[in-house]
Amino acid sequence: MGFGHLYIPADQAVVVAAIQRHLESKGYYKTDMTPERHPKRMKEIREDRMRLFWVSPRVRGWTAIFEYRFYANDARERWGYADEYLAVELSKEAGLAWRLEVLDGAGFWMYARYEAGVEKEGKAYQDTAADRTLDRTHPRYELNAIIDREGFANIGLGYEHIPGLSVSPIENVSQSAEGIEGFKDFVHMAFERPPEAEAAEESTQAGEAT
Repeated sequence: MGFGHLYIPADQAVVVAAIQRHLESKGYYKTDMTPERHPKRMKEIREDRMRLFWVSPRVRGWTAIFEYRFYANDARERWGYADEYLAVELSKEAGLAWRLEVLDGAGFWMYARYEAGVEKEGKAYQDTAADRTLDRTHPRYELNAIIDREGFANIGLGYEHIPGLSVSPIENVSQSAEGIEGFKDFVHMAFERPPEAEAAEESTQAGEAT
C-alpha cells in the first residue's frame, strides 16, 4: 500500500479556506458528509464527482492534508495520492508546500517542494529488493531525512484510517485514532461536482487549447 501527503506551513483555517477556493474553481461545491453518504467500498466514487479530505491541525509548524485514496481510476486527471495542482495553489497561499508520495510495495517514493506556485526541488526514487539496506546513508533514505528534518507528523497515515462523525469505514481498512498526532482537531472536508460543471470545465479547457 502507499500514501500521499501535503504539508503546508500555515494555520489549519488558512489551508481549509484555500482548499475550498481551489475546489470551487474546478466546479465543486462544499457539502456535508454523513456516514450514510460516505463511500464504504474502494473505487465506489469518482474523483471528478466527489473529493474527500482530512486536514490536520498545525503540528510542529505544518498543517497536513490526507485525501481519500480509493477513487475509481476512470476519469482521473492525475496520478498518485496527493494532488499536485492543489499543492501548487497552496504554495501560492502559504509561500511553501511539500508533496510526498510513497508506494511501499514498489520501493518507490517521490517528493516535491513548491514555493509561490513553482516547483523548486523534487526527486523520484525507486529501488529493487537487491538495493534495500539498513544503511541510513543510502539514497533510499533521502526522503526519511527530509521528514525528520522538517518534522512532518503522521507519516503513512491514510484518510481511510481516520475515524470521525462524518465518515464510515472502508472495506477491510481499520480505523483508529491511536497514535494520530492532533487527532481531536482534525477537520473533515467533502466536495461534490455535478456533471454539468465538469462539462463546462472541459469546454473552457478546450477553448484555451485552441
